[in-house]
Amino acid sequence: MLINFQNRGLVSSFLGFLLCYALVAAYLRSKCYHDPSSVFFRPESARVLTYSAFRKAQAQTFGDLAALHAPPKFSNATVPELCVGIASVSRHGFSYLKETLGSILEGLDVLERQRIYLVVFLAHSDQSQHEDFQKPWLLNMADDLPGYPSDPEIMDLVRQLEADGDYEAHARKQKIDYAVLLDECAKVNPRYIMTLEDDVIALDGWYHRALSALQTATRKTHELGRDSFLYLRVFYDGRLLGWNSEEWPLYTESSMAILIVEIAILAALRWRIPVARKALTLPVLLLLCGVCTPMLIGLFFAAGRNCMLPKAPGVHLMHKYGCCAQGLVFPQRQVLDHLLPLYRDTQDSHAAVDTFLEDWANNRDSLRWAVTPVLIQHVGGKSSHGAGDQESGSLTDDMPFDYSFEMNDPIKLVKEHQAWVAEMKG
Repeated sequence: MLINFQNRGLVSSFLGFLLCYALVAAYLRSKCYHDPSSVFFRPESARVLTYSAFRKAQAQTFGDLAALHAPPKFSNATVPELCVGIASVSRHGFSYLKETLGSILEGLDVLERQRIYLVVFLAHSDQSQHEDFQKPWLLNMADDLPGYPSDPEIMDLVRQLEADGDYEAHARKQKIDYAVLLDECAKVNPRYIMTLEDDVIALDGWYHRALSALQTATRKTHELGRDSFLYLRVFYDGRLLGWNSEEWPLYTESSMAILIVEIAILAALRWRIPVARKALTLPVLLLLCGVCTPMLIGLFFAAGRNCMLPKAPGVHLMHKYGCCAQGLVFPQRQVLDHLLPLYRDTQDSHAAVDTFLEDWANNRDSLRWAVTPVLIQHVGGKSSHGAGDQESGSLTDDMPFDYSFEMNDPIKLVKEHQAWVAEMKG
């Protein structure tokens, strides 16, 4: 009779656990749908451009107005805090450049804009091939619109690479383009140089957040006993920050450690407390340690890393999983001493510029920081070099994307930005 009572109590307890487990799973299903590493991931919901759509609309309006009336520009009376460099290549009838520039400039205070030098490089030997060549809004928004150097050897090489048009040609030409862009920025001697791709959207307040992150990166670099860092990343691909296969030994060890600690605690309770000895029978222990705890650990991993262990806001080292090159900020000294010679001298045609730079940085053990949350979103769905072209430029499953960016609150961002501007002026 006692055994039957205990069995009924055990079954009832397990059914209660299952009910709680189902409720927790339902909650996680509603909370973790935007995490691509989660079994609850719903791409049709997570990939909806919410905040990005809001900023794109603002950027379009800014660009339309800029075509009619030139907005404020960089002030020649000051040394720029930041040079923003964008290299843009034709997507054969489709362009994101207007939205990208508009999102960078929309919302900036005049004093902020006067500290930013904006370089837009239409990376064609014949720039009239670009959809936005000589557009009034482009002429009025950019501070500088450079072309390739007049060196015949470079021009012949660029034309040959354009004619080839394959991946190797793109990889080689990309480094030439970055050398032109970085050199143009270096001419105005800014403290930092930010390179952006031409299919990103910046959040309201990106500038003051970038400056704050750069100050933090500098401080943390000095705390590590280093003089300088290579870059600050302002965008990374949220898809790559899940449960990575090379870290599964660590995950397994952590899970086993949890089970061992649980068993040790329960064994100590049985040994020291007589009442616990009666309650914690062998079937109960087997149920707790052999069924319930593994189920909870499994649910933890199934919910996804970004959902369960999100990166804390701030500046962190990111030497791995930092794809791609949508937005990087370099100290001026790194550009002059390393990047310009690197891009000018290399003959590499096997790696795109982001992979090439990461390999070089890994060999030199260079510090690479990333800011969380990201300051820009990648919205381009139509490639400039033939990879993954979309007829309408729509988003695809294989494009770099940060899901948390779409959860930004535009009102909170505006208030934060306004408060910073008021403090700067006051």
